[in-house]
Amino acid sequence: MVKKIFFLFITLALFGNSIVISAQGQIRLSDEASISLLTCSPGDELYSIFGHSAIRVKDPLHGIDMVFNYGTFDFSDPNFYTNFVRGKLNYMLSVAEYRYFEYEYRLDNRWIWEQELNIAPVERQFLFDSLVTNWQPENRYYLYDFFFDNCATRIRDIFYEALERDIHFDYGGLEHGQTFRELLMPYLAQKPWARLGINLALGMPADRIANPWDYMFLPDHMMTVFGDAGINSENGNAEFIHAAGVLLPGKELHDGSMNYMPLWIFLLLLASAIAISIKDYRLGKLTQWFDRVLFGAAGLLGLLIAFLWFATDHQVTVWNLNILWAHPFLLIMGFLPAGFKYHKLKRYFILFCGTLLILVALFWPFFPQALPWMIYPYVLALAIRSLVIYLATSHGTAPQHTG
Repeated sequence: MVKKIFFLFITLALFGNSIVISAQGQIRLSDEASISLLTCSPGDELYSIFGHSAIRVKDPLHGIDMVFNYGTFDFSDPNFYTNFVRGKLNYMLSVAEYRYFEYEYRLDNRWIWEQELNIAPVERQFLFDSLVTNWQPENRYYLYDFFFDNCATRIRDIFYEALERDIHFDYGGLEHGQTFRELLMPYLAQKPWARLGINLALGMPADRIANPWDYMFLPDHMMTVFGDAGINSENGNAEFIHAAGVLLPGKELHDGSMNYMPLWIFLLLLASAIAISIKDYRLGKLTQWFDRVLFGAAGLLGLLIAFLWFATDHQVTVWNLNILWAHPFLLIMGFLPAGFKYHKLKRYFILFCGTLLILVALFWPFFPQALPWMIYPYVLALAIRSLVIYLATSHGTAPQHTG
């Protein structure tokens, strides 16, 4: 209920700002005005797990204290869910009073860190005017890209492009040489299933080494880089950040530990596959219900991977090598009928799937894509059951089935 009330306040604030900001765009900020980068800590929900960035414009003389936020989208769009799944979702720049912005993070017990820019009044005015221009209905929407065009990179780019003086970014505070995938993992340490799902969905583009400029797609890293940045001045190189401090204290979500729950479940699954395979070998039967679950789940995952690769505009889900072990054809393996006649062509198909699974298991560490090692026992279970099915049908007749 509290959340619903908050969003009502936000709606009213946005409506009010639609009138106020049009007037503010025509006035000049006073010398007491300031423009700041706001960095918000990660939240508990998946959509907030990587943190957030926004821009605060404050002018006590004119009663201005507003936040420009590139991380919003329109739920009323009739094609919202379709566009979201297909990678065609437009995000937008919204504006709200700072008090409403802070209230959301106070509810979630998340901290807000402010870094005030060390820029001249004329630069503040130009930056403010640029933000107002970007907020206009014809300019506020943009096609979201998680790595290269998001709520943080938009802010980085407008600061860099709107200011005539050169900003000198200092990347010394970053751990260089990490891939985009590696940069995400610390935020997912306590979200094991989300971590696994993201690793399964991301393809080879996520394993490219990120250059320091690209690190700023994550708000925490942008905060670090901006804190160390300099800007040209009459006396040489001045600090880009004039002042910094905590606006809203909150809890820290990351304790550095790792949750291994999926690994234990998949190890149990592997142990079950070995035990069932030994029993099937002794009894001369196949436990079909187990194969339906095992191969059916992998086949459905393969359909999802293929969909994200070929049917969406997501640039980071293409060339996903997980499809080598989780491919749609595994659905056939899981749902072969009990009275199925295993002639040579069908047995060759079983042999192909099994061989591919064994090769993937053997060369898992050597792929150019970082495959999620927590699911490795599942791949071994698939390989073992493929071998069992092939051996059981090697004489060209259907084995007995149980389940």
